[in-house]
Amino acid sequence: MRAWAVIAVGFIVAVVAILGPPLIQLQKDLRAAQARNAELESTVTNLNQELDAANQARTELQGAVEESNSEIEKRQSEVERLNAEIDRLSAELEKAIDLAKSAPNQQGVSAPEQSNDWQPR
Repeated sequence: MRAWAVIAVGFIVAVVAILGPPLIQLQKDLRAAQARNAELESTVTNLNQELDAANQARTELQGAVEESNSEIEKRQSEVERLNAEIDRLSAELEKAIDLAKSAPNQQGVSAPEQSNDWQPR
């Protein structure tokens, strides 16, 4: 029986001698992989924070663009309204000028032609 115990101990020592170094290396590799995994998790967390900040900035900029576009549309409609008013007033002015040119003055003489040098004061 004692021989079987020595054989069993010898077998165990041989298995440990054969499998020990690869298991130790495997454990070192596992620890290195865990450390690298922790680094990657930290990097992912930082990137997610940057992404959130970028998305918030994009949302704010998009809101500012929409507000600016709305203001531009308001200003464009105001310009169109003012252009229509200018056209209307120009037509009225032309009618008034034509009426003044064609109407004789009070003494029976036609109105003198006005020079085109008129300047506002």
